[in-house]
Amino acid sequence: MTVVDSEIIYGIHPVLEALRLRPEGVLEIVVQETKAGGKTQAVLDLAREKRRPIRFAARLPDPARGQAVIHQGVMARLAPLPTLALEELLLRIRGRNAPLLVALDSIQDPHNLGAIIRSAVAAGAVGIILPRDRTAPLSGTAVKASAGAVSHVDICRVTNLARALEQVKEAGFWIFGTDGQAPQTIYEVDLKGSVCLVIGGEGKGVRPLVREHCDFLVSIPMQGSLDSLNASVAAGIVFFERVRQCGVFANPA
Repeated sequence: MTVVDSEIIYGIHPVLEALRLRPEGVLEIVVQETKAGGKTQAVLDLAREKRRPIRFAARLPDPARGQAVIHQGVMARLAPLPTLALEELLLRIRGRNAPLLVALDSIQDPHNLGAIIRSAVAAGAVGIILPRDRTAPLSGTAVKASAGAVSHVDICRVTNLARALEQVKEAGFWIFGTDGQAPQTIYEVDLKGSVCLVIGGEGKGVRPLVREHCDFLVSIPMQGSLDSLNASVAAGIVFFERVRQCGVFANPA
């Protein structure tokens, strides 16, 4: 197991999720003095229950340049987020019934990264595969956009995504890559079973070399003049077509 860079997360819900799911990884809670009380009290109560350090400050530190956050007067400094080697991830899920893996190719926007992870977890993904390069960092922005979902799924970092897909294929998975120009749509292929869904980055989609290692390329049919969707929106549509085909609904209507 390796770790990614340490991070700061902002907002009541992400901080609560971190305290609930990985309290040992919460190094410090910082609360803006003027925001103490109200919803912030739930954070303070849980931090004290989990015996995590709390500090009050006149104002919260400014986020990293380029980050736009709504901090709600609460932030947490986290220990590095653990990630798995691909071999360890595949070993963990061996024997599971029809597992879903998600591989993200060149997702550059941390908001999209977090949103895609959130949708993947909601759709039952058991692992997220991320290239070490050409991918937004798992920063506080991404963690907040995931609404805590990064703590619910195993995350794997790989040096070469194309080579990693071959290993996934050897482990018994079918690889489906998203491609807006693919003649087959997500409604015309069988997404059941052991499946790895490859989501391409903003603008350019799945890179050609990665595309070559996919068993199938699939598209989302669209009407009107638009020819593409936001990466996280497209990912959610693909993920939940898989859920529909598998007939897995936690709260059926």
